Amino acid sequence: MEFVKTLTEDKLILQGLIAEPNKKSDTAILHIHGMAGNFWENSFIKTMIEEYPKNGYTFLTVETRGSELMRWFNTEDEKQVLLGNAHEIFEDCIYDIDAWINFLKYKGYKKIHLQGHSLGCSKIAYFKILNNDKTIKSLILISPSDMLGLALNEKGLPKHNKLLSEAQTAIKKGEKDKLLDFFWDFALLSAKTYVNFFDKNAKTAIFNYYKPSLGFKTLEKINIPMLSIFGTNDDGIVTDPYESNNLIEKKAINCPKFTGQVIKGAQHDYEGFEKDVVNIVLAFLRKD
Repeated sequence: MEFVKTLTEDKLILQGLIAEPNKKSDTAILHIHGMAGNFWENSFIKTMIEEYPKNGYTFLTVETRGSELMRWFNTEDEKQVLLGNAHEIFEDCIYDIDAWINFLKYKGYKKIHLQGHSLGCSKIAYFKILNNDKTIKSLILISPSDMLGLALNEKGLPKHNKLLSEAQTAIKKGEKDKLLDFFWDFALLSAKTYVNFFDKNAKTAIFNYYKPSLGFKTLEKINIPMLSIFGTNDDGIVTDPYESNNLIEKKAINCPKFTGQVIKGAQHDYEGFEKDVVNIVLAFLRKD
């Protein structure tokens, strides 16, 4: 196990943790964390670090510019940039994922499985439709969240309307970095990030279980195998997990193989169900 770094095209320095099997492998699993997350905190990361290499897969878990709520990132020219989830622009995820894929390819990996959790699932799906790199062999979606559904459902909508209006007003005043209370108590988002994530034209709108009329254009373009995992107590999807998996399978019309799994009792972070998640992923990869 080793701490590693990479450099994005826009000169941001990112850190990660790599765990490699004893016997050299040409296959790696690249993990992209969720909203305001990081590369070590979810309890299933520890299990993956232990189990993936035992089964012949290198595991690389990484930070992105959306890591943590807010933090300073170093750049190649020795400057610092304030980013983190509060100041993130979704489309910039392509720089982060591309940098980590290039890191793995430089180390000699020929097969890369992209694994995301929560918002990370939206990022890897978005990245895939913009990048036809043949080294990307599958997408592993752990709780692929309906981002707009979280804002548009009955619980989120009243506060969403208020926040979106506040964010749009702030941007018009030239205050794009103004911090707003989010409809989840633990978080703050800047005005520019709120509009970028939750406006009706947001690129985050990929897994639209709650409002299918928003479309599934990204899913329709995925042309590699996909695995989707939910917990029955997952609060990141706003709809029934079985129905959500069925909807992904139905809309992913170009996906050659889709596997949907639901873990009874599991919440969004899968605490207490870490081994279940890993076993499902390993079973999927063995059949790939």
